[in-house]
Amino acid sequence: MRDNHHVYAGADPLFYDHPAGGGDQRRFAAADRGTPAGFRRHETASWIHLVPDGPGDPSLPAQGYKIHVSSTTEDAERVIDLVSEYCLRERVAHKFLPTHRIHLLNNGKYARRGSSGKLLTLYPADEARLTIVLTDLDRRLSGFTGPYILGDLRYGNGPLYVRYGGFTERWCTEPDGTRILAIEAPDGSLVPDRREPYFQLPAWLTPPDILREALNAHDRQSLDPLPYQVEAALHFSNGGGIYRARDAAGRELVLREARPLAGLDGSGTDAVARLEQEERALRALSGLPWVPRLLDRFTAWEHHYLAEEYVEGETLRQFMARNNPLVRPDPTPEALARYSAKVEDIAGQLRQALDAMHERGWAFGDLHPTNVLLRPDGRVCLIDFETAHRPGLDTPPSMGCPGFVAPHAPEGFARDHYALHSIRLAMLLPLTMLIDLEAGKLDELLAAAAEFFPLPPSWHEEVRTALRRPTASTTPATPTTSTNSTTPGASAASARPTAHWPGEEDGAAGLTALGARLARALTASATPERTDRLFPGDPAALHDGGYTLAHGAAGVLYTLHATGHPFREEHTEWLWRAARHAADARPGLYSGLHGAALALDRLGRPEQALELVQRAAPTDDTSLYGGLAGIGIALHHLHRPAHGTDLGDELDALTTHLADRLDHLDDPGPAPRRAGLMHGPTGTAAFLLHRYEAVRDPALLDLAQRALHADAGHCVRSDEGAVNLRDGTRLLPYLANGSAGLALTAGHYLRHRHDDALQELLDGILYAARAPFVLYDDLFTGRAGLIALLAAHRDHPGTREPLQRHLRLLRWHAIGYRDGLAFPGAQHYRLSMDLATGTAGVLHALHAAAGTQPPLPGLHQHSEPLIPAA
Repeated sequence: MRDNHHVYAGADPLFYDHPAGGGDQRRFAAADRGTPAGFRRHETASWIHLVPDGPGDPSLPAQGYKIHVSSTTEDAERVIDLVSEYCLRERVAHKFLPTHRIHLLNNGKYARRGSSGKLLTLYPADEARLTIVLTDLDRRLSGFTGPYILGDLRYGNGPLYVRYGGFTERWCTEPDGTRILAIEAPDGSLVPDRREPYFQLPAWLTPPDILREALNAHDRQSLDPLPYQVEAALHFSNGGGIYRARDAAGRELVLREARPLAGLDGSGTDAVARLEQEERALRALSGLPWVPRLLDRFTAWEHHYLAEEYVEGETLRQFMARNNPLVRPDPTPEALARYSAKVEDIAGQLRQALDAMHERGWAFGDLHPTNVLLRPDGRVCLIDFETAHRPGLDTPPSMGCPGFVAPHAPEGFARDHYALHSIRLAMLLPLTMLIDLEAGKLDELLAAAAEFFPLPPSWHEEVRTALRRPTASTTPATPTTSTNSTTPGASAASARPTAHWPGEEDGAAGLTALGARLARALTASATPERTDRLFPGDPAALHDGGYTLAHGAAGVLYTLHATGHPFREEHTEWLWRAARHAADARPGLYSGLHGAALALDRLGRPEQALELVQRAAPTDDTSLYGGLAGIGIALHHLHRPAHGTDLGDELDALTTHLADRLDHLDDPGPAPRRAGLMHGPTGTAAFLLHRYEAVRDPALLDLAQRALHADAGHCVRSDEGAVNLRDGTRLLPYLANGSAGLALTAGHYLRHRHDDALQELLDGILYAARAPFVLYDDLFTGRAGLIALLAAHRDHPGTREPLQRHLRLLRWHAIGYRDGLAFPGAQHYRLSMDLATGTAGVLHALHAAAGTQPPLPGLHQHSEPLIPAA
């Protein structure tokens, strides 16, 4: 899944979509000109391609040196005209951005650092043409400037940049299973075509003479020293970095970097201008105990810096994640009381800080939990003053963090006031972004906070008054913006009450009725007229063909069919066409063609399912998500020798290969080994257990046990006995990448053979799943996944009460959509209908809780009891 969801939240008020949509759709003049004679034209969501197609025009090579042209927003249209006119005359293949909005987003604060800044891309046919084009355009674009493209080599002093990369779309697989665009090495193998935020040439290339001077200048630039010793990078954005450093005396400080003409906000202001605003704010607020001291302002090479006091502590967001008792199983009343008192103490300090700033005429402008540090002694400090402003004197900020800025309080002191009370609620229940999706969620969240925490008598009314939208909840919210992009705040999907939410007394019938409302929302959201995606979901679906089991049509249609709800034949046909014609024949159960094949088989199209299996590319990835374990499970379900589909040899080969890979789990690799169901050995165990049930070979149980124990070594048990899986620095309880996925598979194993260590581990994971608060609702990394886990172990002592509580608290996330209910996707910016992150996954979990579905598509449902200890 992608981590830049904010970029995809600006085009549509309800769903993630291509950044090109929505907002300012003024097109550049060149975008509306007809196709020139002798050229082929192709327009995508983000680019207009023009390729020579006349007699004598050579076909482009698969890879080579590309020329990128950058520009300021003011000069963009003129630069496109100049460069495109040249390319048409000289018959050079090229592409350019079609709209002003896309250009702004392409250079936004959180645009992709390695490729941000591109306005045009040119594809010279060979090195001789590269020399001619660079020489000609360097003269033609004299006097123009643009943001530095970090992943490229700058040619001359203008807006021309060069990198070596693919001209056509080819793919290879990383060691962790990630599919990545590729170029061909001299030996014919495909290797990653990386877009890193620094320039590098493939090792086998000898640079052409035209680039020699540029390479020398690049090498001199990289040796340009800073006046401080950088020790660590704390954060990166397209506008620059934040670093921990030391001065000559060894004192710690923070460096804030700004790149000229880069990191634009919604108004087009660049990072340097915002750094200058931060400098003004820090000087004006100097001496306040909540404001870091400004130490220095300097320029190194072409980048601008502020040196500021280093404040020891953790962000409020980190404090919340570490200390909120609701993220632990069975929180005590005493723990809840201590935490709520601490929250009010922090809120009181923030109120003092804001009052002091306001008295000096400044609003902070971007108050949210990541911009507040909590010192070791409990005192708060504000950080990141780039949106601080003087109401009535300075331009209001065009960035803001969703959940902490509202359309009725967009600027000035009112903006800070709204954010302060959002923090008061978010520190208890960090779900304030849901209010942007449905204004009526405010009262529901306030009631939920009061249910768990003892709060001062005035708390409820103070927070409600501050956060209540002034218009009726049925009126869509007007746009706000995001700290991370030009993201508008979502219009309310619907203010309809969620009506009756089933309780324990409603049983399976109540869950089935609730599921019908989700199914209606799923079907109503379909857009069969689009070719890039059928159901709106995670932004990943906009780039992976829109057909996959995790994020695309296969997952939604599989779920509708499996849960007994109607689906449309035209939607099945859409899935078939999308998977069959996908440019990348990506393998995999959840991320590729094998998942689409499994869905088509269930939807009554077994021949088409087998065609997709035969089309899928090979892979060495072993994961359940996109590799051999998941492929094996798909083949397991498609294997029907009695009906002429014999995949036994393929299954045997997969089993042998995965068994061999288990022997090399501890071999050193380029990156740490991943753990968990979707990407770790647990996925291999899931496949091996399916094979065991088919052939009853005890050796398969031995292999599955080894795989499970490998991931058990990544688990951490808390003092109270809760077991979570370590993923880097995080301890996670979830299905896809946390302990719940391990418990699900360990439970499957324990139904065939007892294992004291795995039984103890399962007990601890089920205990961890009792925690009342879960940030997300989804199947892979949220509450729905814990529901599926507990439902699969409903015979285990102590699972009934937390299962019912999770089903009840799932209501927190439910948003009215059309005449049904939908759920927000990852990061909560927009709704999602997909299996991994959205409504389809919740529907699947509800039916698992009702006892009618396995916990995940492709995995078996097991009703037999666990094997007891001897």
